[in-house]
Amino acid sequence: MKKKLLIISGSVILILAAIMGLLFNHLGKPNGRRVLNFIKENPNKASLTFIRNGKELVQYKADRKMPLASVAKILIALEYANQAADDKIQPEQMVSLEDLNRYYIPNLDGGAQPEWEKSLKERNILKDSSVSLQEVVKGMIDFSSNANMEYLIELLGLEHINRNIAVLGLTGHEEIYPFYSFLLIPYSLMKTYGDMTENEKIAKAKKELKEMPSEKFRNLAMQEHLNLKKDVKGTYIKSAEMDKWYDEEFDKINSDRMVAATTRDYGILLSKINDSQYFSKDVRKYLEAVMEGPMEASGNKKQFLHLGYKGGSTNYILNSAIYALDKENNSIEMALFTNDLSTNEMKSLSKNMNEFLYSAMTSREFQDEMARDFKE
Repeated sequence: MKKKLLIISGSVILILAAIMGLLFNHLGKPNGRRVLNFIKENPNKASLTFIRNGKELVQYKADRKMPLASVAKILIALEYANQAADDKIQPEQMVSLEDLNRYYIPNLDGGAQPEWEKSLKERNILKDSSVSLQEVVKGMIDFSSNANMEYLIELLGLEHINRNIAVLGLTGHEEIYPFYSFLLIPYSLMKTYGDMTENEKIAKAKKELKEMPSEKFRNLAMQEHLNLKKDVKGTYIKSAEMDKWYDEEFDKINSDRMVAATTRDYGILLSKINDSQYFSKDVRKYLEAVMEGPMEASGNKKQFLHLGYKGGSTNYILNSAIYALDKENNSIEMALFTNDLSTNEMKSLSKNMNEFLYSAMTSREFQDEMARDFKE
């Protein structure tokens, strides 16, 4: 039986593609009501924050911590912009694909890395198998490349990335750590178990992971990050043979271990990004260059001055963080987090999410309807 592997941000690629090409050129009638109905009917699985022109229209379960999946990459992009503005790094500096791909774990990113590399070739922007640092960050945001994220964690430094949490007043946000490398923790644990059968090792690793304190788990994740950093020839990844032991139970354990925060936190963060006065001009320039991929679509340019998006998903999570400034200077920020989704719930939400985002960004009537539905 084929094993179900954790996909950190796999379906988000489809949502992003819709935003960049179809979503804001949508000609049919939006059907976002099904997403709203799910939120209302499943208060233990969803959280929603919606802000329009600085006014909080919806704060529904907004203080509940929920796993972010790749939405957390926004903070990494912000630190990149901070350091670029301070001339600590250069957006045009070149990064080799070899250095990036030592962090790549095959079949555990929803195809993000191969798709990103394919786009680089199609756009003819590779130079001697290297690409600019700015394109690395865009790959992390637009394609949700996890290997790029791990590389940026090493380049920028976790201490600097996590400093933004306090500076921005994100009181419910956990610290970022290598939440892709952590998939290898069971392999390292099982190597220490000695004379046991393979099934016994797998069972013991699952039990240990479930009971492991967060601090120890994060330390082990950092060790796996360092293992990948040193794995120039890719022998560590190959020796792990994850296809032989990674199953749905490991999948759920890892999904639950994702960095967590609240939609209130992301309402605050997106509002600051969408505020032309909060960050310096240089920080804004570098951040917009990597966050506002949807603005590359001509249809979006006709409606918006700014439009930025980051999604995050696993097999159990479907999250969206989006901000916009339209041509009438109306600002919108929204964070929707969901968790513990069943297979059918994931299919339904994925099918209707684009229509929901379209309506939330463009329809005043739909926005007011959300405010009424979730008035607490």
